[in-house]
This record gives sequence, structure tokens and C-alpha cells, in this order.
Amino acid sequence: MKSITIMIASAAFLARTTALQTPFRVRTPQTNVGPNFIPLAYPAVKEQKIEDEEIIRSSLNGNNLSPFLQEMVDEQRELQMNVGKAMDVLKRDYPDFLRRRPDYSIYSQDIVLTSTNTPLTTSLSSYQKAISVSRSMLNLLYDSEKSIIQNRMVYDSSRCQIRISFNAQLVPRNVLARRVYIDGISVYSIDMAPVMKNGVRREDGGKIVEHKIEKMLVNGVGMKPPYLGLFGLESVQSGGILAGAGAWS
Repeated sequence: MKSITIMIASAAFLARTTALQTPFRVRTPQTNVGPNFIPLAYPAVKEQKIEDEEIIRSSLNGNNLSPFLQEMVDEQRELQMNVGKAMDVLKRDYPDFLRRRPDYSIYSQDIVLTSTNTPLTTSLSSYQKAISVSRSMLNLLYDSEKSIIQNRMVYDSSRCQIRISFNAQLVPRNVLARRVYIDGISVYSIDMAPVMKNGVRREDGGKIVEHKIEKMLVNGVGMKPPYLGLFGLESVQSGGILAGAGAWS
């Protein structure tokens, strides 16, 4: 009799407990839904997604990073800023090459002007003289106000290089002379070394260290490297320093 009473009490407790529980339902995929169907939201999943996005955003903003990683982030950010500045300067300088002096703040003190791996200049001062020679000679022969220089720019992030294809239509000052068409490709390489070295900031960090002329055509005819005539360089000393360029400065 006692055992029967215990069994009845257990069954009653089990029935009561089952009634208090929320029925478990298995969701089946919605295959046929109407145009106004709105999927159910899952608050827990949504909150976790928001939390993950905040963590990623915080990491990108430089928060919760170790000093080593923070330094790497700062270096990359500054490098990209220098690349952006170089691209802006070159974009302004090319069309006005004949009308105004270029901005040399984007170049390293040790910039090398090369053609087919042949160094034409090995310092910023000699590079400036080469550009000055070229501008002076072109302005003597061609009308800077009527001449047109166009360019197209591409940035190669894997090599940290700025590639510029340009074409110039030069109008002679002598009305009887023919117009000259120049097409070429220049490649500018950016210094990728860390801006900070042994706790000291490098002044040339993130600046252009090489200007390479890959191709040059005049009226559709290819010029032979090292394109000395383009810069008025009839001779280059063994160290790559200009000879007699100061007369055109």
C-alpha cells in the first residue's frame, strides 16, 4: 500500500514539473514564405555580433594593442600618409612641369634617377639640377602656356611604387616648327624602412628614393636609354653627379 502511494506521488510531481516547463519545439526550414515574411530575431546572437564588431573597431582604432603592434600600426599609417602626399604632389606637378618648379619635399636626400638600372643622379641636389636643366631647355624651345602634359597614375602597394604614364604635346615657339609628342613611363619607389630607428626619427622616412624612367617615345619613335638628352646631360661623372648642369639652374 505504501509503495502504491509513493508511485502516485511521483507521477503527480512529474506531471506538475512537465507542465511548468516551456515546450521544446524544433524549427524547420521555411521553404514557402510569403513576401511579408520577417525572420525571427535572436537577441543573444545579435548582441554577440555587436560585441564582436566593437572589439574589431577598437582594435583598428589602436586600442587594446601591445606597444609592439601599436608601433607597427602607426608606421603603416604614416607610410600611407606619405604615399598619399607623394601621389597628390606628383598629380599637381606633372601638368605644370613647364610652368612652375616641382615640389621636392616628397623626395629623399639620396634619391636616384635611373634608366635601365643606369644611375643618372645620386642625390637630391643633382636630381633638382637635372629637372631644372630639362625644364629650361624645353621652355626655350616650346610654349609652356600652349603645351599640354597629361598623366595617369597607379599605385602598386605590394612594391610600394607609384607608376605614372604620361604624354606631352609640346607646341614650338617657332610657328614653322612641328609639334612634338612625348610618351613615357616613370616609376617612383617609396622608402619602406621604418620611420623611427633606434628611437630617432628619420627625416627621409617614407619619401621617394628612386625615380626610374622605364620608357620614352618621341613622335612614336623610341628613345635610347639613358635619355641624357631629355635632361640635358651630355656626360655623367662616374659617381652619377651632373656635369655642368649648374649653368641651367
